[in-house]
Amino acid sequence: MAKRTKKGSRRHDAAFKNLYAFALMAGDLMEVVLSQALFETLDLGTLERLPAEWFNPRLVRRVGDGVWRVRRHGGSLILLVEFQRWPDRLMPLRVGTYMHLLLEDLARQGELDPGGRLPMVRPVVLYNGLHPWRGPTSLADLSADGGADWPGLKLVDMGRIRVEDLPRNNAVSLQIEIHQGALARDPDAVLGRLSERLGGPGHRELRVAFAEWIRQSLVPDLPKVPKLKSKLRKIAELGEFQEMKSFMLKSMVDHWLAEGRELGVTQARADERALLCQLAGRKFGGQTAERLSAQIDGVTDPERLAEVGDWIIDCGTEAEFLSRAKHARVASSDTAS
Repeated sequence: MAKRTKKGSRRHDAAFKNLYAFALMAGDLMEVVLSQALFETLDLGTLERLPAEWFNPRLVRRVGDGVWRVRRHGGSLILLVEFQRWPDRLMPLRVGTYMHLLLEDLARQGELDPGGRLPMVRPVVLYNGLHPWRGPTSLADLSADGGADWPGLKLVDMGRIRVEDLPRNNAVSLQIEIHQGALARDPDAVLGRLSERLGGPGHRELRVAFAEWIRQSLVPDLPKVPKLKSKLRKIAELGEFQEMKSFMLKSMVDHWLAEGRELGVTQARADERALLCQLAGRKFGGQTAERLSAQIDGVTDPERLAEVGDWIIDCGTEAEFLSRAKHARVASSDTAS
């Protein structure tokens, strides 16, 4: 896949961060990173997002990525979340600074736990870099004496964590699966579980955010595909993740074809026709795939093939789709003559 541009990286980072502005994602992340015994003490109905901006005594501004507080018996727990795409040796120091400023801010506002006690704070780094994280995960690792009482952080290496060890029916677990390529391997299963977890009118905006994160993660530098963003938003608002699957795969194919023209246009078009038949078969059945294969055999016009991909998404019945697909071959023949 093409190297991500700086602008594409910023969009991806923003889409990633936006996901964790939702309480459901924060609660599901707590289930992933906390022990089961501790997680079961939380009252997730009390989840609240706290400001992630602080000033030190010299009025130097520090900004974190996400802070969530939840009530528990006798006090509260705060999840301090940082998103990271590159290993950072001083990450424990950065997180420790944020934790110190956060607690000082709560103390000034009189928002400590009963009896003036400090809330439980659990710092988490969600790392989605290409290479394994080999840096320190605690201040003890940075200290000359390696003091055991130095605080640490919970590192979630999204590219290498074992999916089998993650909780089920959990949106963060599904995000990690998608990050590891599950959408390409088994889109029906992954998007079906996403539909279950994020279904209902109450999660409409989160579905929109998830669709945007998927788009930025899988096709960050995609050439302009007509109405891609508006189509994804419409699908996400309706909660139709199965339809989103077809559109995402078509868009990825367009991207890969744009990258691989040097490998031969003929082979590229054959691959595109094969994938279009596969997508049609998934939506309308195997016989549709066979009939489509015969109808678009030899079609090389990229605009005609792109239309077929649009029809897979837009058509509601097999008959309507095959009628339109027949037009692709006729139009292609007219162009050739």
